[in-house]
Amino acid sequence: MALAKYFGRAATAASQLLQGFDAKDFEGLLNNLVIGIAFDQEACSTEGKAALDLLIRLVARFYPTICLVPLGNEPRKLTKGLSSLARSINESITIARRGSSALSHCLVIGSTSPEVPCPKFFLGSDGWIAKFSAERPVGTGSSNNAFGAGAAACIAASNLFRHIFRDQITGASVDKAVTFSLFDYAPGSRVNPPLSDTVLNDLFLLGLGAIGNGAVWALSRVPHLQGHLQVVDGEQVDQGNLQRYVLALERDIGQSKVKLAWRYLKTQRDLTVDGHSARWQTLPIVSSMQHVAIALDTAADRIAVQGTLPRWTINSWTQRGDLGVSHHGFEGEMACLACLYMPHGAVPDEDQVIAEALGLEDRKVDIVRPMLHNGAPVSGELMRDIASRLTVPVESLLQFVDQPLRNLYQGAICGGVVFELTAGSKPVRVEVPMAFQSAMAGIMLAGEIIKRATGNAPDWTTAKLNLLRNIPSDVVTERRKKDRLGRCICQDEDYLDVYRAKYHALEGGGFGKT
Repeated sequence: MALAKYFGRAATAASQLLQGFDAKDFEGLLNNLVIGIAFDQEACSTEGKAALDLLIRLVARFYPTICLVPLGNEPRKLTKGLSSLARSINESITIARRGSSALSHCLVIGSTSPEVPCPKFFLGSDGWIAKFSAERPVGTGSSNNAFGAGAAACIAASNLFRHIFRDQITGASVDKAVTFSLFDYAPGSRVNPPLSDTVLNDLFLLGLGAIGNGAVWALSRVPHLQGHLQVVDGEQVDQGNLQRYVLALERDIGQSKVKLAWRYLKTQRDLTVDGHSARWQTLPIVSSMQHVAIALDTAADRIAVQGTLPRWTINSWTQRGDLGVSHHGFEGEMACLACLYMPHGAVPDEDQVIAEALGLEDRKVDIVRPMLHNGAPVSGELMRDIASRLTVPVESLLQFVDQPLRNLYQGAICGGVVFELTAGSKPVRVEVPMAFQSAMAGIMLAGEIIKRATGNAPDWTTAKLNLLRNIPSDVVTERRKKDRLGRCICQDEDYLDVYRAKYHALEGGGFGKT
């Protein structure tokens, strides 16, 4: 069996996108695929190597069999490192050495079209510009800018997924041709300025989950990155995280997410990186955060960050239907971060969601709510009750005994344990994006950080796209106004007075401009 140990998590993510999902059919289909990755001399450039690296990190997490197809002597030198990377992501993966006739699909980087009798998907880049075609090679640039290359890998992985599961995704089709600039997101744009030396002025990156991993992947590849970056996350990498954390390898399970990020960022010798293995709310310097990039999970956290009154924020997200980034100040007519997450209508609270997922609807008030509040550990007796309600063997859940209830929910429900035990018969009310969705959001976040640092903040508030639909026709930028009902803190004079007192005496300049 070549499926990864965290296959249940991958199946959970796919089940939310595919109609008529059947776990056994899904597993059988994946086991019959051989995904080729072909690359020629152009893939040996900085951009080509970046695309190859991320493509392996995306494909090896989901598909149990891959086949590397180097097109020339120089590309052949890359195969050992790529194979090692794939095995470090899924130690059970099969690296096929069979002939090209065994390939079910082939992803191609460079300007060469391999002679293979299967569907081919061509990806490439030119600086900020990502390129993709289902018909012909698109070539790979020679710049030191990896943003277009990273985005191209995500777009190619999404097209591969759409093609394989085309009968189960309503309205999905493969892109015929894509030219997509991460610099301005305009359809067909070829805006592509060179990367200049970039200085980060005490930037906080909050959250090192799947989106944060994508952002760190991109930031670690920005040439001559300077200044000061503070990365914050209080959690460790667990097995379920490997489904979509593009930096994480199997040996990283149990390591802090901060240390994982630092391992990649340490290559930036002119960048000072401070890591905080703690929840961002507990940092003693939280009130002094001026420049914040956000890769957090919940609306409540985002609103709380805005409540600390940073000078500006760059936000990123994935959700059912789209992914994207947004820029926010606090004064003026445009939406602050909290405006975007003001609730509309009734929204289920966390204890309701977790109670339903664990079959404890009747124990929400006396069990679930207090345990979420005080972090009390799950007892063996409660675990047996939950297993009985979910009709799964308790032995599979014993690993979560003596852990907080939230850990049980994240590991057993979000992590796909219960989903796998029940062969997908119990729908999971959680959003678990695919790896290519989270990585794309992270790359976009990193791109916005670099653009803002070099004085290229956009005039839009949000930029979003849907990787399960054609690109770039589904890319949307919007200028979002403040909450129309006047409910937000950015419309409260007391908050505005504090914000003005905090910043108006400071001299603007460089990365700190509003």
